[in-house]
Amino acid sequence: MSLLEVEELRTGYGALPVLQGISFNVEEGQTAVIFGLNGAGKTTTVNCLAGVLPTWSGEVRFDGKKISGKDAPGIVRAGIALSPEGRRVWPGLTVMKNLELGAWVRKDAKGVAETVEQVFSYFPRLDERKDQLAGTLSGGEQQMLAIGRAIMSKPRLLMIDEASLGLSPKLAQTVFQVVSQINDDGTTVIIVEQNVGVLPYADQALIMEKGALTFDGRGEELEKSGELRKTYLGEGAE
Repeated sequence: MSLLEVEELRTGYGALPVLQGISFNVEEGQTAVIFGLNGAGKTTTVNCLAGVLPTWSGEVRFDGKKISGKDAPGIVRAGIALSPEGRRVWPGLTVMKNLELGAWVRKDAKGVAETVEQVFSYFPRLDERKDQLAGTLSGGEQQMLAIGRAIMSKPRLLMIDEASLGLSPKLAQTVFQVVSQINDDGTTVIIVEQNVGVLPYADQALIMEKGALTFDGRGEELEKSGELRKTYLGEGAE
């Protein structure tokens, strides 16, 4: 069953169009990865889905209900959370306070405490630094915190923009593995990435170029097709 349905979505910045009418579905329980070079429209896509950017035309449905046109708080309440590009943690607040603020839509104090413990099980480093100011964390720790903060709203769909940006290859793989565990625990995931190391974790892979989708298929299909190598490294590149 499709949890997210996107039909002919168009949006942009000011009078500048970016998305050229993209359409795709994401099945419940899967991990979808959106690949593309800088400027392809990846971040614009998830920002529009998250209500950060307005929908110019087209329609987005979540669990069968239209959500295009909702603002960002309405999208969070509907069950979608975004871990944004650049992490955007609150540097002057502690790790714990950042996490608690991520649960602003929830009223169940016991459930929020349980979700904090779940985040700490995914990222033990955050538990060790829960009383530390977020601005003093390393880049990798801030990425963990940004993802953890998004989890705190208990979303059915978690979107992560540039999960591995600025991370070492080893730490990027750690983040990908944790995101895979989050998916295994029942959360549908969309990851925006340029790092092809995420491909083994992708049930669905999409490639964007100049605001349009040029590939939509299974992750393993993309890995075998050579399309990714052509897109990123040039045809015939080693």
